[in-house]
Amino acid sequence: MGVIVALGKQKAVLRRGEWRCADSSLERQLNRLTEEWLLSGNAPGLGEPDHEMAVAREMASRFGGRILYRARTAPQRTVRDYFPKRQFRLAFPDLG
Repeated sequence: MGVIVALGKQKAVLRRGEWRCADSSLERQLNRLTEEWLLSGNAPGLGEPDHEMAVAREMASRFGGRILYRARTAPQRTVRDYFPKRQFRLAFPDLG
């Protein structure tokens, strides 16, 4: 379902691996930092039962925010949503 986080005077919603916020600059920053964190190897593994909560906790910590609301998500769904975000993007040359 999702997580709502208060970041200063703004609120952001994390749902299915994507942040939404009224402040588009903050939204872009949250999405970029989340992607970097997931690829860094510092994020919890795919065995984490609640990826959205782990991401929300990390971003709240980085921005000095707090979690306001959490709706539980099925573990299978979070693995499906977060697995592609953990894949490295390799730039293969176009041989065609």
